[in-house]
Amino acid sequence: MRKVILKALPLLFISVLLYGCQFNENISTNSATENLLSIDSDVKSVSISKTKGFHEITFSDQKSLEAFHDIFSSAGKEPGIVNMADPEFYLKVNYDNENHQDFYVWIGEKGQRSTFMKTEDTHTIYTVSEEKTDHLIELVQLLLK
Repeated sequence: MRKVILKALPLLFISVLLYGCQFNENISTNSATENLLSIDSDVKSVSISKTKGFHEITFSDQKSLEAFHDIFSSAGKEPGIVNMADPEFYLKVNYDNENHQDFYVWIGEKGQRSTFMKTEDTHTIYTVSEEKTDHLIELVQLLLK
């Protein structure tokens, strides 16, 4: 009986070890939605300025808010840690419940990508397509002059 236990014990140990080291494809910490920049749907207004708080333009009409929501929802997270120059613009998303989200924004030229960064996470950037940049330029053209 003792010989059987001594032979079975190493086999059991190896089986448990191999089972614990299996790669499980169903466990994923990065879903597709985690790589997108998102804002809540209860946006009251969006304010953007060249200098934080000064010469601010505020958008509160439904058409502009939908355009900003479209731009934000298409922004994809870029891998790695970033080191960016000072932001060109400051953007504030105000919600109905008096909360807000702040972003740093670098707007590309027409036909180039633009970049967003959450002020509370300065190691991650989100970029939008050239098409969304063109739409963003149309929205904030008064500040670009």
